[in-house]
Amino acid sequence: MKQQLDIDKYLNHEGFIAYLESLMPESKKMRISKVLPFRTRHVVTVVENVLDSNNTNALLRTSEALGIHEAHLVYGNIKYLPQKSVSKGAHLWMDNYNYGTINVDNALDCINHLKQKGYQIIITSPNATNNVAHLNIEKPLAICFGQESKGISQTFMDHADASICIPQYGFTESYNVAVAAGMILLPLMERLRQSTVNWQLSESDKNVVYKKWLLNATEQLDAHYTRYSM
Repeated sequence: MKQQLDIDKYLNHEGFIAYLESLMPESKKMRISKVLPFRTRHVVTVVENVLDSNNTNALLRTSEALGIHEAHLVYGNIKYLPQKSVSKGAHLWMDNYNYGTINVDNALDCINHLKQKGYQIIITSPNATNNVAHLNIEKPLAICFGQESKGISQTFMDHADASICIPQYGFTESYNVAVAAGMILLPLMERLRQSTVNWQLSESDKNVVYKKWLLNATEQLDAHYTRYSM
């Protein structure tokens, strides 16, 4: 949380941003220039009440690696704990929205937020007849993944715009949630990138994301700011 507060504090300080950029190695600048064009908010990931933080971290790692820039984390008494050994720092390169207010229907808050922004709510269900290939990719999609044992909540089911299944041919009843995310998100993102849909970030959004990445990659921001101000 402290790091996020520091980022918000310095995000619009153009002079300090330029100072930090001057310290960035050329290799890091090249890496960012390659990654940024593949970033998208057209598809976002929703994680609801996943019990095992390893699963959440793995899910975020997969999402980030595929260029998805937003994750919406819906929790009650369970809190997401970043674990860099699993996530590989994915949470630092994404915009994460947390819905964990006590005595509030956090699922409904998340759904309302996403629907107001024009997202379709997509859930997985073993009873669904369609798969990821049937999704309408013209409109933004929020792909929702639920708790390991119970799956997605009834609230998400009631407000879903579409449900999809993952084919199964064995005895086990379901896939691991992080594995399921990869099976859905990879073909979806490949299909999106091969389409004519305007899925990339706007130029203004790219500029904000670039600055956030620069700040996230910098340790001891306060110390750097003191040095910059001298």
